[in-house]
Amino acid sequence: MDTVRIIKWLNNADSCLYPPGCGADFVSLPLGKQGCCTVGIVHEHRFAFYFWGLYSQAQSMPRPVLITLDSHNDFGVPSEVNHADLDNLNISNRLELGLFTWLGLRSNNDGQILPALYLDFFSDVYVLLNKDEDALEFHPSESLKEYEDRTGNIHKVKFYRHADQLLCDLPSDTSIYLDIDLDFFATENPQAGSVLGSERLLPADEIRSILSLEGAFMGSLLNRIVGLTIALEPKYCGGLRNSLHALDILNDELFDGTLCKHTCKWRKGPLRTNGRTSGAGSAISLDKSLCTL
Repeated sequence: MDTVRIIKWLNNADSCLYPPGCGADFVSLPLGKQGCCTVGIVHEHRFAFYFWGLYSQAQSMPRPVLITLDSHNDFGVPSEVNHADLDNLNISNRLELGLFTWLGLRSNNDGQILPALYLDFFSDVYVLLNKDEDALEFHPSESLKEYEDRTGNIHKVKFYRHADQLLCDLPSDTSIYLDIDLDFFATENPQAGSVLGSERLLPADEIRSILSLEGAFMGSLLNRIVGLTIALEPKYCGGLRNSLHALDILNDELFDGTLCKHTCKWRKGPLRTNGRTSGAGSAISLDKSLCTL
């Protein structure tokens, strides 16, 4: 490998470098609020770290919470987090942030949350897993943990298998980064066992009920979302077709099919406060030239 040429490419690179397979779209904040919301679309879930880093540059204190929907525990292992690398990372340099996200995080794709917590990208974390078995994360001694970031602040991390319990625990006055791994909507194929790529999607109507802005879950979160990341993860969705089918449903339910179009906008949905519908929100198209992420 010609390192001289690589260094030259990096020196001449644009100031923004997405990790492989990533892209972004921009919409107004939900329900017509002033400001814009970056929608980060990533092929591999760990690359959501890149967009969380960008979000952290745009959000003032206190930090929003992270709500993540996943089929796997992508929190990470404390002993495998390199604090020196994270301390030396220049978050405001998008080229450096992109390269670190691509090459510096664990490549087996299950450790992006803990490094982000260490860097104070968000405050507390609420992890909704689709596991039905008596998994370790749901044991009373494991379902709530606390971790310290590099400045000494304490962050709580809690695991759930039921969305209604998550909503009960969620503070009513905090902004939200919503993170959706599409393999959340996949289940193992019992005929194939645990063979990678054999997963089946939940029925479309079940996926829609989870994502519907008229539903209890998304309807309760909508007016507080300030960032959204979507992980395709086709290998864990049962293939690319399943992944794109789930993405298509998400696009319909959240954006009226306008995601990655010039007219991208949130679907109209009810404004919920403390779980109660208080009115209808309007979807407003955004002048994307106003976005900086």
